[in-house]
Amino acid sequence: MLNISQDKSKTTFDYLPFNEKHYSEFKRNNIVRLLLTYLTPLIILAIYFFYQYDKMVSDSQHLHLKAIAENQSNTFDLFITERIVNLTNLINDPGFNFPPTTEDMQIYLERLRQNSQAFTDVGYLDSSGVQIAYTGPFPSLEKQNYSTEAWYIDLKNKDGNFIITDIYLGLRNKPHFTIAIKRIIGKQITILRTSLDPERMYEYITSLEGAQEVSTSIVNHTGHYQLVKSQVGKPLDASSFMPPKTPKLGIENIKIEKSSSTYAYSWLKTADWALIAQRTADENGNLLSGYRLKILSISLALMALISIMVYYRAGRLVEFQKETDRTRAQLEHASKLASVGELAAGIAHEINNPLAIINEEAGLMKDLLSANFGDPPETRELIQYLDSIHESVFRCRDVTRKLLGFVRKTDMDISPHSIHKIIDNVVDGILGKEMEVSNIEMVRQYDNNIPQMQTDANQLQQVLLNILNNAIDALEDNPGKISITTGLVKKKIQIIITDTGMGMTREQIEKIFLPFYSTKEVGKGTGLGLSVSYGIIKNMGGKIEAESTPGKGSSFILTIPLHSKG
Repeated sequence: MLNISQDKSKTTFDYLPFNEKHYSEFKRNNIVRLLLTYLTPLIILAIYFFYQYDKMVSDSQHLHLKAIAENQSNTFDLFITERIVNLTNLINDPGFNFPPTTEDMQIYLERLRQNSQAFTDVGYLDSSGVQIAYTGPFPSLEKQNYSTEAWYIDLKNKDGNFIITDIYLGLRNKPHFTIAIKRIIGKQITILRTSLDPERMYEYITSLEGAQEVSTSIVNHTGHYQLVKSQVGKPLDASSFMPPKTPKLGIENIKIEKSSSTYAYSWLKTADWALIAQRTADENGNLLSGYRLKILSISLALMALISIMVYYRAGRLVEFQKETDRTRAQLEHASKLASVGELAAGIAHEINNPLAIINEEAGLMKDLLSANFGDPPETRELIQYLDSIHESVFRCRDVTRKLLGFVRKTDMDISPHSIHKIIDNVVDGILGKEMEVSNIEMVRQYDNNIPQMQTDANQLQQVLLNILNNAIDALEDNPGKISITTGLVKKKIQIIITDTGMGMTREQIEKIFLPFYSTKEVGKGTGLGLSVSYGIIKNMGGKIEAESTPGKGSSFILTIPLHSKG
């Protein structure tokens, strides 16, 4: 039962020309090819959508960041303007005493603080620049002379009636802002000044809309912090980012210690300051992050689905290829059997000659050993007859071995072969006697510079036999000539087989490679030979071309790569 099962695997219906390793490699190559075909566009689209999404998010963040910076800048401008108005209204109040007393100053400070807790003190300077009245946490500032202070000189000489200073230490040696309002009374300049607490001012900024989304700071025209978050820096420290003067509102991306940061800025109108807003890391990472996760999840799901479909499709392709190879192998084998049938007469003659010799020598030995011919011959006389029999037996064996080797179905065997040796095996080993009997002249013109080729010799022999059989039939039992020419053209072997037979018309040439089409008489051809040959050569990566002139013969041109695909 085991032998029957093993034999059954090689029947005409189940035979495959390749082993399982070939089909495993074929499946693997198809999986790679299909994955590249289907996944590459998906990956490109995913990358494109990620890029567009990131660009959209980036643009959205930039616009949002600029909007926050502009809104905070405008609001902070309004805050400073209100403080200036508070101080202006105070000094312009008809009830304001000139000069005020200390008690008056305490009342004025309380009035200012009702508007904003950022006011820390208030002082009144006479025309000489001496602060003659003061109330606040630094009593020692009363009677101090401010005439040499830069802000005092600027306010005294400028056309405007107020000034707001950059943050500075001043006489109190503590960072603060000064807002001062001048009023001319009787051609004498008097000034009402107040200090603003930086911490209170920064608290106000952090209470503005969008403040939780950004880290806000204010710098002056030299790039020094006026208001800043304690984790980022301190007032009067140099900022790592200096906004350009123009445009007044913008966004910049800068690199600091190999780290990229994006800042939005807006220059204030009331002071030569710029408000800088930088998005916090959390906001930067969470904005629309759910969409990024969805795109990634959908892409991975599609890739997984496509991979499963590709694997299934590759399996179906392997089965289809097996069926195609099985059908092709059956056609090739049928073509071989048909060729053997056409060669039957020549093969019979090839075997009959040595059989006749064996019969003759055996009969002669029988006669010599008969008593009617006298004494038996000596052993050395019989040896020559036995040698002749032995030689004839081996001649029969060679003929049958070549025939069986050609007809037998074998797995594809891609190995190095000499093309000339393959041709000679067909011409001399199989067709030699038939050509000799038919008075056909065989001319071989070989290019000896052709290297060995990687191919399946059995399949190539079948192609050559099919074409040569057709060439012999084209001579119609008349003496003629068949020539075989080999050459190397663009690293491919070219074989030209030419006969001097009856030739073919153009209509016939257009159909000769179609299955079951034959120019021979009914019963003399199957129409499979050239069709199968065409498939074999194409499968090797080559091609067959035919040229013919009616009445003058035909030429078949085979172009085969040095390394067949199999």
